[in-house]
Amino acid sequence: MDLKAQKAQRRVLRTAFTLIANKIESELKNDVVDLGKISLLQVQLNDRYLRLEAVQEAVSGALLQLEDDGREFETDFTEAEGYRERYLEYYSLIDKKLKETVISEVPDTPRKFKLPKLELRKFDGDPKEFLSFWSQFQKIHDDQDIPDEDKMQYLVASVEPKSKAERLILSFPATAANYPKAVTQLKERFGREDLLVQIYVRDLLTMVMKNAVSSRAKTDLSRLYDELEGKLRALESLGRKKEKFGGFLVPPG
Repeated sequence: MDLKAQKAQRRVLRTAFTLIANKIESELKNDVVDLGKISLLQVQLNDRYLRLEAVQEAVSGALLQLEDDGREFETDFTEAEGYRERYLEYYSLIDKKLKETVISEVPDTPRKFKLPKLELRKFDGDPKEFLSFWSQFQKIHDDQDIPDEDKMQYLVASVEPKSKAERLILSFPATAANYPKAVTQLKERFGREDLLVQIYVRDLLTMVMKNAVSSRAKTDLSRLYDELEGKLRALESLGRKKEKFGGFLVPPG
């Protein structure tokens, strides 16, 4: 595709991006924000920008080949940065709004103090972070009062932008029917029990080996203990008892 055609394609995508951005701006001005609507707009904004960014990279590469001492490239780059800044601004504003509206459980008795707001943990696809992420998100997953289409939007908002986890979730159209499928795939890819056990056991072995070859004088024992306990607690939550791993963690007397 030549430069002229690439610019024409970019012009269409910029228009589509601007339309979504304007809808978001209008929605955020409302006193009461429709959670499902704003979450869907966030997904659409991300989709429009990713497609625009791909074409922009092609245009930038073509402009660099021109013999005009880079002036057109600089002008074009400045315009592209404006779209990037607008994307980051609106994505951040929606994220903030979604975090503010996370449904919290109502206690049976009134509290005499105000609890801080809970923020959804962002998951980036690192299996070692899955247990912490899921322990929080499961409150939304198990809530029978939240429809699946809203749960899907919460799930989209709970993954890091441009991460492996987001790519997986966005491969499913944001519908109620796809929510259980997306959760199943997320668990299969990043939260499989046998995979997590292997990772934590490998980490334990690595820590033990490093400690064995390092000088005891240089070893921060309290930090080592905390790290070991953290790995062991993770394994216990996966049904692996601490006694099964004590043999290689304690040196022979």
